[in-house]
Formats: sequence, structure tokens, C-alpha cells
Amino acid sequence: MQLRNESLNSPFYQRKVWPTRLGIHFLFVSTFAMLGGALRGFNLLLVVAGILVGALMIQWRWSRGAVMALSLRRRLPSEAYVGKAFSLDFEVTNHSRWMILWLLRVDDRVESQASLSPGKANSNLSSATIHQIGPSQVASKTTYIVPQNRGTLTFGPLRVFTSFPLDLLTARVINKQSETLEVYPKLLTLKRGWQRFITGRNDGVSGSTDRTGPNEGEFYGLRPYRDGDTVRKIHWRTSARLDQPVVAQYEQSRRYEMCVIVEAFLESPTSPNERVEMAISAAATIAMRLAGGASSRIVVAAAGQQPMATLASGSTDTKRNVLSLLSRVQVTHSPDLLGAFEQASELGGRFQDFLVLSPRSMQQAIQAGDPEMRSRLDQWLRRGGLRWIDLSAAGGSDWFEVTE
Repeated sequence: MQLRNESLNSPFYQRKVWPTRLGIHFLFVSTFAMLGGALRGFNLLLVVAGILVGALMIQWRWSRGAVMALSLRRRLPSEAYVGKAFSLDFEVTNHSRWMILWLLRVDDRVESQASLSPGKANSNLSSATIHQIGPSQVASKTTYIVPQNRGTLTFGPLRVFTSFPLDLLTARVINKQSETLEVYPKLLTLKRGWQRFITGRNDGVSGSTDRTGPNEGEFYGLRPYRDGDTVRKIHWRTSARLDQPVVAQYEQSRRYEMCVIVEAFLESPTSPNERVEMAISAAATIAMRLAGGASSRIVVAAAGQQPMATLASGSTDTKRNVLSLLSRVQVTHSPDLLGAFEQASELGGRFQDFLVLSPRSMQQAIQAGDPEMRSRLDQWLRRGGLRWIDLSAAGGSDWFEVTE
């Protein structure tokens, strides 16, 4: 048998042929029949022993060929979000030029290291079945995983095994190479007018406001044509259907200079964590929306066990940096809110607005925090540059929708 399996010499692969329970019974019965026939001179027992040993040899030869012919790998997505299913793809390759492999099962161990409980890990098994792989062919299977917590998913080891054809021996190939995938916070659906809520005033902008065309902002409705409207705003298809001119309306693009700070406060390890996770998801959603403008300057900071901060912009890499930071925030009873303010100020300089998303009120944070916190917050409160959103208060979450 000629093989083209480049993974044979890989240190990450482990190949085994192991007897099943039925195979052990076969071995015991064949040994008993062989000894009994030899000692008593019963030819019938020797014939039975020969049949059983022959079945074991056929199974071993097939299992050995399957072990030497198989290689496997997984394909992970580039990103994953809490509550959103993502696909986990398996690829199993048969490197034999003549052997057909049947009834294979692929198992992958998935370990979740949630940021909520950094010392604990939950393990699950993701499985898929492949009915047949032809010679020199690749079979692909897809399973779906819905992560329930943000943090890090660790995949591995990856196993494929088969007991075809007689279920006497199991051919097993193990790929011990592990991979990780960060699970980002859940992104929420923002309601119309959310900008006015988070800024606490009608415009919520800093700097100039520019529009270069009707597609600069977000479309939100149609209205009848008025004198003075430009022709380029007319929605021609709807105007033709209604037999009167109709104008498309777009939300004006804005330039933001803002620091979004999330306070990862959890009263005790046994307390419900819905509010703090909602605050982290809200911070991620706002950062993704505000950073969409090319001229916006957004800093995202997290006050958890360790303060962290990063810049957010319209590029894909910086957005992933923000989501990665928020996925790694560890909740605590005493978040370092002052340290998060300092890191954000050092990173971004002066800001027109500070937005704090928290599962508790500002008064509770001041009473339980650093004595210097009150004076620092007063600096921004006096000039109206601080907006504190308490998600546990009535109306604190009216500006977004939570979908189950």
C-alpha cells in the first residue's frame, strides 16, 4: 500500500489500534478453543479457534491500514460572539490509493475558559460522523457551536476513529495540536436615537459635521418632497410608484471624540452577572458604531481586576482589539475604575465626553471606591463631560434591545 501521508512524521499525531470489548471476548474465546483443541485433540475446537483468529487478523490488517492512511485537521472561524452560532469544520483525508474507509467518527474536545470565572473551565465534546472516504479523497464535516460566555475556547485534541468492519479493534488517530478562539461579547441592537441617550444632549458630537452624499449616514425613512430639497435626495423608485416625489432621509454622519469605559463590577461570585455582561456588551456595541466614522476618535477602557484601554477606529484590526479587550475583562468586587480613567486619558489625551457603563450607580461606585475618585469625577461633571449609565436603574437599558 502506497501512502502520501505527510503527517506520518508529525510530532502532533498519535496512532493506535486498540481492542474493543467484543475483540477481547473474541481473543479469550479463541485462546480457550485453541488450548482446548490442542489438549483434548478436538479438531472442531481448532477450526473454531482458526476462524476467530482469522477474523482478528482481518480486523487488525484493516485497522492498521486505516491508522496509517488518515490525517485530520479543523478549521476555525476568524471571530465568534456570545449567543451566536459559529461553524466548526473538520477535514479528514484518506491518503491511501486503493483503500476505502467507512464509518468514521470525529471528536473534538472544546474547553471554555470563561472570563467570568477565570479559575474554572468547562469541557464539551463536539462530534461528527463520516460514512465513507474514497481513496485519496478528503471528507469535510461541519458542526455548530453556540458559546454562552465570552472568553477563550480551546480546541483539542482532535480524534478520528473507526471499528469497521467487525468492531473487534478500533483504529484511532489523534491530532494533539490545540487551537484557541476568542469569544467576543454579544452585540446588541441599538434603538433609534441612542446617540442622544448616551451623550445626554441632542447632538452628542464634537468637532465638525460633514456629509459628502446621501449615503453618508444611515437610512431611516422617506418623506414628501419639499421646496429646497436637492434632486439627488429623491427616491426615484418610490416616487414612481406613488406618482409624487419622495425624498430619502439619512441620519447625519457625526464625528465623535469619546472615551467609553465599562465597569466590570460584580458584588459577589454568587451574584447574578446579567447586568455586568450587559454593560460589557453595550460597550462593545457602542464602540463598534461610534468607531465607524473615519474621523471619530474613540477610546475603550475596562475597569476590572486590571484596568485596560485601547483605541478604536474604523479598521478591522482595531475593532478586533476592542472586542478582544472586552472579552478578556475579568469581573471583580473592586474594579479599578480610577486606573481605567488614567489609562484612557494617557492613551487618548483630552476628550469632550466620558461615557461610563456600569451595573451600579455612580454614588455606589464613589462610596466603595478610591477617595480620589470623587474629585476626579467632579472635574468632568462640572463641565458636563461625563455621562454615567446605570444599567440596573429603571430606563438604563431603554436605548438598546436584548434578543434571546
